[in-house]
Amino acid sequence: MMDPDVIDGLLARLASECPGLVTIDEAWFAEPIDDFDAQTPAALAYLAEDAGEALETLRPTQRVTLTYGIWLVCERADFRAQRQALRSALMGHVFSEHHDPAAYRGGQTTDIRGALIWWREFWTVDTWLHG
Repeated sequence: MMDPDVIDGLLARLASECPGLVTIDEAWFAEPIDDFDAQTPAALAYLAEDAGEALETLRPTQRVTLTYGIWLVCERADFRAQRQALRSALMGHVFSEHHDPAAYRGGQTTDIRGALIWWREFWTVDTWLHG
């Protein structure tokens, strides 16, 4: 069985399609932090959840939805342009022949600290696991 995680592909896609982002990495936090010292604008992604649907009865196949959280941390002046670049890079992108296109699930401002906006959005990618 293959590991369906596409975090490496997601980070590579952002690096190639979002030249305005200075920092692109895997997130090392789950909530906004006081001592954020990475250069901004920054996009930091993580696998937030994976969920399986019922196993098919005729064959050992199961649909799995992977949900990725992406922190966009940037100054207010950069926010709209960087959010649009992130969305343009991911909307409908197919990471492999085993995955359905990426789909936007939602986003929200989680914090504003001084000049920095902490925006987090979620993206889903469906795949099939075969036994």
